[in-house]
Amino acid sequence: MSAAATRPAATRFTLRVPDSWFEFDVWRATRTGDLARLVDARTAKYPRLRPYRAALLKLLREVAERAERQGAVYCATATADESGAGDLLATLLVFHTHGGDDPAENTVAAIAARVSAVAPGQPGEPWRSVEIVTIPAGEAVRIRGVERGVIGGAGAAATIDTVTTQTLVPVPGGEHGAEGVLNVVLTSPHLGLVDELFDLFEAISDTLAWTPDVPAS
Repeated sequence: MSAAATRPAATRFTLRVPDSWFEFDVWRATRTGDLARLVDARTAKYPRLRPYRAALLKLLREVAERAERQGAVYCATATADESGAGDLLATLLVFHTHGGDDPAENTVAAIAARVSAVAPGQPGEPWRSVEIVTIPAGEAVRIRGVERGVIGGAGAAATIDTVTTQTLVPVPGGEHGAEGVLNVVLTSPHLGLVDELFDLFEAISDTLAWTPDVPAS
């Protein structure tokens, strides 16, 4: 695993993802040649990926544009190897929100109380679990499940189910003890690997740590 870049301002954190993942700054990815340089560096290291350069770059650009539209401050993604280049395996997005005006709304207990669990129904139906966990960055709300969303525009909309893990952590250091809430979101469309993905997603989320200039909670 490799350390992610430290984020600025109220989102000063580090995360570790597997070396095979692509990590990039969302703002720069949509405005500079960073993604092309990232893909070129990867294909130089692994020449077998060169035939898939265009597919990889197109995929990363789509992920970066979606991350920016959603307001993510950090993004990483895992793609299939050369036998299926262009396929998305998993995506990591990190969001920073200011939370509620009342500091009491930004506590772990308050955040957990606002999220409803959804019991598993028929096989293949969406479900969601909510629990409070302790990770190195402090207490957090852990949400796991299979979420159903809609993709595409009018007339071409389709539903897609994704394996999803969210880890919500109050950011320490604000005037009232917190600078909002950080949400680490990992998703994958591979429903056949639910248990393996949950293990991986939690392992990544649990590496969240504040940088030295942010006091530990």
